[in-house]
Amino acid sequence: MIPNVKLMFEAENLNNASPATVSRAGQIYVSETDLGWKPVLEKWLQSRKAQEADVLRESLSKVIDTMLDAYYKN
Repeated sequence: MIPNVKLMFEAENLNNASPATVSRAGQIYVSETDLGWKPVLEKWLQSRKAQEADVLRESLSKVIDTMLDAYYKN
């Protein structure tokens, strides 16, 4: 591709795509089940003040796994 051409693909999901299909477009796909909740929390904490983020990180890390386990079981 020439340098001034850029493409962006945003797929809702890649449930039916093979690894070859994904790699041809230069995409990296990580399943939400493989990724987990911690990267989402860390990204959100970046928008908070440092002291607040430390307290939230510590508090939420203690309870989120327990809450998610209970949610998925019920």
